Amino acid sequence: MQGTTLINPGRQIDSLQSPRFSQVTTFARLAHTRRLENVRALFLGVPFDDGTTFRPGARFGPRAVREASRLLRRYNPIVETKPFEELSMVDYGDVDVVPGYIEETYARIVNTLEPILEAGIFPIACGGDHSISLGILRAASKKYGKLSLIHYDAHSDCGDIYFGKKYGHGTPFRRALEENLIDPAHSIHVGLRGSTYDESELSGLSDMGFSVISMHEYARIGHTETIKRIREKVVGPAYISLDIDGVDPAYAPGTGMPEAGGFTSREMLDLVRGLEGLPFVGFDLVEVSPLYDVAEITAVLASNLIYEFCSIVAKAGRDEII
Repeated sequence: MQGTTLINPGRQIDSLQSPRFSQVTTFARLAHTRRLENVRALFLGVPFDDGTTFRPGARFGPRAVREASRLLRRYNPIVETKPFEELSMVDYGDVDVVPGYIEETYARIVNTLEPILEAGIFPIACGGDHSISLGILRAASKKYGKLSLIHYDAHSDCGDIYFGKKYGHGTPFRRALEENLIDPAHSIHVGLRGSTYDESELSGLSDMGFSVISMHEYARIGHTETIKRIREKVVGPAYISLDIDGVDPAYAPGTGMPEAGGFTSREMLDLVRGLEGLPFVGFDLVEVSPLYDVAEITAVLASNLIYEFCSIVAKAGRDEII
């Protein structure tokens, strides 16, 4: 019976039969497989952090998030769905990244995702630093064309050149814009805060065509208006990228670029739930660095944010939105 559970897409190991602290670790104790038959969504680790410019360690993010996800249960009472079962979800394992070589890693991300996307399967990626988003967007854009981007983060990640190099965790969305992977007129950055190098960093986002809701503005307009603006902005296939440093370090200390004054855990969970019904084609959660975590609180939050996203995708699929 145990073997059957492990190979059944969408089914978790029963924690009333096999304790949560036992068995090989996968996301939410789902089956680990690379077979795509009867699978609608999958968890994919991208353990690469050579794009980071400050504190490293996000390469261990997928492992930490998987471990913290052992407490996730079948039913989400807020969204009213059993996400893993409705999505026939599995843990696909990790992209075999190339440590120290970002462009080669991008190629491997694209090569890994292409058959997944062609099969109509929804990828839920876990980094890794934020540089990995560019590889995922390249693959998704091949399948769906230009994407609307919803980006939750303390930083815009629209920088240009760092240390003479084009690619890093501070540049993925400028590169995505240059490569025509995203449509800035239907994309939005939410939660930006902290000091900048100069006054042009935020004004430059408007020049690129992006919309922005800074953390300062969120505090003024509130959750309901923020979700309203996001939903009004998104048109066509949409992609969400969630940097865990969008959350205040009091709630998510395990990250490489902490910024004071961010979202609470509850606010970020609500910001994901509020996107229910939008036409998503992909998702990533990045920058969990367990080396700086405390009692796994960052990894626990990250696993729950992924769970909430799986839930809104499952609910949308039920209504044939995606």
